[in-house]
Amino acid sequence: MGNEKWTADLFVEESQGTIDGQETEKTVSLETGLQHLETIVKTLEQKDLPLEKALGLFKEGVGLVQYCSNVLNQAEKQMEVLLEGPDGQLQLKPASFKVEG
Repeated sequence: MGNEKWTADLFVEESQGTIDGQETEKTVSLETGLQHLETIVKTLEQKDLPLEKALGLFKEGVGLVQYCSNVLNQAEKQMEVLLEGPDGQLQLKPASFKVEG
């Protein structure tokens, strides 16, 4: 994953354009981030992986976990739940989810 940028402010994979014929950084979707994280975990489970490569993958994996967590947190903040208010009228309220863990 060469010139990809892990940011929580965009949810879809898209190219940011080109400068002097070279593609600039692109952001990736949550799903793509999770798939790449799975690949990293499978690679780290190999017994014959050189230490330097394992450390690099571990660092990238930590970044991916932070990225995915931020995307999920941002999505939760954006969600709204339609609830009936005390006067019987429907009101929009921020969603709140209990985290089990």
